Amino acid sequence: MSSKNRLDPIPQPPPKPVVGNMLSLDSAAPVQHLTRLAKELGPIFWLDMMGSPIVVVSGHDLVDELSDEKRFDKTVRGALRRVRAVGGDGLFTADTKEPNWSKAHNILLQPFGNRAMQSYHPSMVDIAEQLVHKWERLNADDEIDVVHDMTALTLDTIGLCGFEYRFNSFYRRDYHPFVESLVRSLETIMMTRGLPFEQLWMQKRRKTLGEDVAFMNKMVDEIIAERRKSAEGIDDKKDMLAAMMTGVDRSTGEQLDDVNIRYQINTFLIAGHETTSGLLSYTLYALLKHPDILKKTYDEVDRVFGPDVNAKPTYQQVTQLSYVTQILKEALRLWPPAPAYGISPLNDETIGGGKYKLRKGTFTTILVTALHRDPSVWGPNPDAFDPENFSKEAEAKRPVNAWKPFGNGQRACIGRGFAMHEAALALGMILQRFRLIDHQRYQMHLKETLTIKPEGFKIMVRPRADRERGAYGGPVAAAASAPRAPRQPTTRLGHNTPMLVLYGSNLGTAEELATRMADLAEINGFAVRLGPLDDYVGKLPQAGGVLIICASYNGAPPDNATQFVKWLGDDLPRDAFANVRYAVFGCGNSDWAATYQSVPRFIDEQLSKHGARAVYPRGEGDARSDLDGQFQKWFPAAAQVATKEFGIDWNFTRTAEDDPLYAIEPVAVTAVNTIVAQGGAVAMKVLVNDELQNKSGANPSERSTRHIEVQLPSNVTYRVGDHLSVVPRNDPTLVDSVARRFGFLPADQIRLQVAEGRRAQLPVGDAVSVGRLLSEFVELQQVATRKQIQIMAEHTRCPVTKPKLLAFAGEEAEPLERYRSEILARRKSVFDLLLEYPACELPFHVYLEMLSLLAPRYYSISSSPSVDPTRCSVTVGVVEGLAASGRGTYKGICSNYLANRRTGDTVYATVRETKAGFRLPDDPSVPIIMIGPGTGLAPFRGFLQERAARKAKGAVLGSAMLLFGCRHPDQDFLYADELKTLSAGGITELFTAFSRADGPKTYVQHMLAAQKDKVWPLIEQGAIIYVCGDGGNMEPDVKAALVAIHREKSGSDTAAGARWIEEMGAKSRYVLDVWAGG
Repeated sequence: MSSKNRLDPIPQPPPKPVVGNMLSLDSAAPVQHLTRLAKELGPIFWLDMMGSPIVVVSGHDLVDELSDEKRFDKTVRGALRRVRAVGGDGLFTADTKEPNWSKAHNILLQPFGNRAMQSYHPSMVDIAEQLVHKWERLNADDEIDVVHDMTALTLDTIGLCGFEYRFNSFYRRDYHPFVESLVRSLETIMMTRGLPFEQLWMQKRRKTLGEDVAFMNKMVDEIIAERRKSAEGIDDKKDMLAAMMTGVDRSTGEQLDDVNIRYQINTFLIAGHETTSGLLSYTLYALLKHPDILKKTYDEVDRVFGPDVNAKPTYQQVTQLSYVTQILKEALRLWPPAPAYGISPLNDETIGGGKYKLRKGTFTTILVTALHRDPSVWGPNPDAFDPENFSKEAEAKRPVNAWKPFGNGQRACIGRGFAMHEAALALGMILQRFRLIDHQRYQMHLKETLTIKPEGFKIMVRPRADRERGAYGGPVAAAASAPRAPRQPTTRLGHNTPMLVLYGSNLGTAEELATRMADLAEINGFAVRLGPLDDYVGKLPQAGGVLIICASYNGAPPDNATQFVKWLGDDLPRDAFANVRYAVFGCGNSDWAATYQSVPRFIDEQLSKHGARAVYPRGEGDARSDLDGQFQKWFPAAAQVATKEFGIDWNFTRTAEDDPLYAIEPVAVTAVNTIVAQGGAVAMKVLVNDELQNKSGANPSERSTRHIEVQLPSNVTYRVGDHLSVVPRNDPTLVDSVARRFGFLPADQIRLQVAEGRRAQLPVGDAVSVGRLLSEFVELQQVATRKQIQIMAEHTRCPVTKPKLLAFAGEEAEPLERYRSEILARRKSVFDLLLEYPACELPFHVYLEMLSLLAPRYYSISSSPSVDPTRCSVTVGVVEGLAASGRGTYKGICSNYLANRRTGDTVYATVRETKAGFRLPDDPSVPIIMIGPGTGLAPFRGFLQERAARKAKGAVLGSAMLLFGCRHPDQDFLYADELKTLSAGGITELFTAFSRADGPKTYVQHMLAAQKDKVWPLIEQGAIIYVCGDGGNMEPDVKAALVAIHREKSGSDTAAGARWIEEMGAKSRYVLDVWAGG
């Protein structure tokens, strides 16, 4: 063998003539192939890549020796070398001897230090909030593409912290054009292997690579140039770009040039978002597969972050997530996103105690995936996920250079602190809010590009209930690993028989049933404890009874029952449960016949086998049919037998709905206390409420737009472009109808009571009228969810009506489509359905618990404080028309509420600052283009008033164009006289488009195209384009018109036009204040 193996005794897999091992590696998964070879060939082996040797090392002893930077240095070869097409001589892709590497390394040490992390923290929270808000708005059956969302999170975080650029990945369907170019470039780079004739068949991809790199470079160069223009503001910036532009290398006294800064930015985007998104994806996978670790993680997050999801986590709180950090490190051990790094000897070397010779410059790969599974370091089961590998004690005992996910020495990832802080924050915010559901029972499948990530990994989430947070109401000093104390039973009047209700549930059905039954048992005098099965491993009580409601998923237990089922399968004594009395109800789906009810059946059999006594035969619920109905049939019969078993003269005469979140007590009419306005709203007096549409003449309008002015309190100020956030009230006619549907008059007084320990957002404890409760606190017109329809069905006994409701609530394709077409598309609310199905017996307290709190509505302020700082105006389009549900008239809540206010009335509102960018430029000479049809005109009226005030003070105004659209000049030409006067005074040029006047329909996008010869020169002069109004139809049409103008005037293609408008947005030169159309 030695005569054929020129690096003997280093092993080599069998080579092929000429190409050696070049074509032997799995091109789709080379790292995984190398990891398998490491298991077969040992801690070191080599490959012949068409005559060039690559040595692959994974044993810790050898890696420890190779980590000596005096003898070995990082080598940039292969795919990493080709990444220089994008990253140039940035930190990641530069050779150590290149002057820009040491210069950039020295300058960037400070902006990646701990102090800098504190300044980046608010931006990290900003992006993480966008992620969790997206997840909060998902439907119950929506899947989450984990890698996609983690990539969006990390990319946006790098963009904002790195150079104050918002990719806005959570507000777009597709990736930002820069990201698409970046992804395409990396794909081409990874496909390139140096094979014969490769350049011929990859000619088209290489051409695209050149175009993509040019586009990315241009965009980043423009960001840098824009920052250079405002040099006086660079010192105030706290991002990485500012550090690179102002930092000086103390060794050379030099700064980075703009080309190298570009390469550093590209490097951050590639290395930063790819690796951290992989880390978070792997971590979520590991937690789902290890529910005991997940539970412990929840405990730490609840302890450190507390239950208030509206409180932004502080930097210090994130640093206290020690167990989360252990989990992240263990995920990096098993699945390092950067799975290998290259080094080479600086001189001829011998390693392994003189056994292996390496010539100077031999390309040597440290295979991190295999290093992290070296049994000599990680024990006999190195593939097991165990965060205790990174406890303080374990880390102190571990030899150096055994854990290398960030590379080695001075060439290790400079952003490792940034990545770990970002990941811990994001994971904490996710777990604070959501229960994770592995609905697909996903098994790890790795996709290899420049890094490795899970492929096809999708999950679902559910909002966490307060009861899931245990005792943690905020930060306390308890250790992260301290077990959560189970909820103690409350002594009450009655027999006080102990009752333990346990559930095993992933999708929430079994948990919901268990919760309802716990409530039912509690109101019937039992001393109840409720919890997941895993909380009671080894702790089943011998007094009272145990009710177990459990599901099974393809034959496996739910995540929160895994340890319990495992415990039951252990070698327990035959009499282990001799004094336990129990009943089991199983949730399943008969479509999975082979494993249907397997876990509940196993629990029942094991309990009985070891001495426990079933007080009633196991029940089965089939989600394929009417699971809830089957449970409702089983439980009363089981309860009747159980009460006799416990010697209680008690029967369950009430239903679960009699112990709701809210108990309602009718009271005598009393003065109702004023309810404190939420969200900082304060009282404001209505000064003016005028109709803007013409209701008379030859073309009277049937619609309504109101000009409303309010008096601002002395401590409230605003700027043009801000919003007025108004707390509305529901329509009195609708409120009266809802109250009467439940047997009340609006004037009836009630008092809401809530059981101790449960949280409520409605006013409790004080008398309040039904009318006020329905008017001021809850949304009455939101579309009914399938969950709400399911609850309605549960409160329907009519055999004709109940199936009709259940027909919307199933998980199969037919009910889903029926829900979409008949409920969602027709915007039917719960109240609409109550009118449509009068046999539904939904109680009022359950209805209240269904409803969301009434949210404030936002209106663009249509005035300038330069005219009168003590008042502001809004321009309100009154929404009213035939209801899509087919039932009567639909009225917009807030627009109709405001329309009906009279002069002197009080409304509750507050000023909210506009989104960044929707401001007049500080320099009045900058040209502006304003596009606002209908009430989209509102902020531009304020803009023009402000420009007029500036002109009156002697300012020289830049050119301005206002493109306003409406239906007919005689109907809804809002503020017509005022706009014409401002135009005549040189404040703006005015262009109007009418869609219902004589002649063809004309909209603002048509007017924009018609005025292209005026629009384009202003854009070339640096004009800012503002668009306000309908974001569903109008804004996309306006954008298309602008792109068309760009293409015509610049001679570019569609793709270039799309990139141009994106760049305009990124530079705050295409600024939107839009809302959902329809």
